[in-house]
Amino acid sequence: MNKRHSEIIIRPLITEKSAAQMEKGQYTFEVAKNANKVEIAQALEQILKELYPKSKSEIVSVNTSAIRGRFRRSKRHGRAPKDSKKAIVTISGEPLELFSA
Repeated sequence: MNKRHSEIIIRPLITEKSAAQMEKGQYTFEVAKNANKVEIAQALEQILKELYPKSKSEIVSVNTSAIRGRFRRSKRHGRAPKDSKKAIVTISGEPLELFSA
């Protein structure tokens, strides 16, 4: 795997909403802030080929969203968490076994 591909996809995001979207073939990932849709699609294709070599799944679309870190206060001090970016990827074909319980 190319080192850049492993740096683009940080981790999968699993929430109630993303679990409901998995039934439709949409998977949510936290990605690098400077990655664009083409790079995200290429990185996921490479990861899918390595994890599921016999699968016929292919990426249909990639939607991205910037997440602003929420400022939190505690008495006189505050902290600002880092900003991030998430990608909702639509995959056609077989569902990914990585996410199923």
